[in-house]
Amino acid sequence: MSKPVFRKTIIVAEDDTTMRELIGLHLQAAGYAVRAVRNGFEAAQACLGLIPDLVLTDVYMPRMDGMEFVTLLRADPRLAEVPVIFLTIDEGAYPQGKALGAAGFLTKPILVDKLLDTVRAVLAEAA
Repeated sequence: MSKPVFRKTIIVAEDDTTMRELIGLHLQAAGYAVRAVRNGFEAAQACLGLIPDLVLTDVYMPRMDGMEFVTLLRADPRLAEVPVIFLTIDEGAYPQGKALGAAGFLTKPILVDKLLDTVRAVLAEAA
């Protein structure tokens, strides 16, 4: 009998549909379980029923941006240690993201190899 494989769960919060779907497909192809959502509000809702192993969040999104979402995440003792990678076109967001404890940043456009390498490194560090 084979040993069960426990996949890491990643929440991807990205308002751009194409970007969200591409990131999700690449992560799923790499063996991760992915929950993709459109904004920080939906990401916060997703975290109510699921403690992810990692969150990738866009910085600028409607309804609730990535910084607001991560502030909420850090305020919840169950979720405070979940590593976060910010996705952004604006490197000026780095200081605020670092202050919120970002585990990494990916600047758009995101190369697939860079995405997967960053995710693997952050998950390995969190283990």
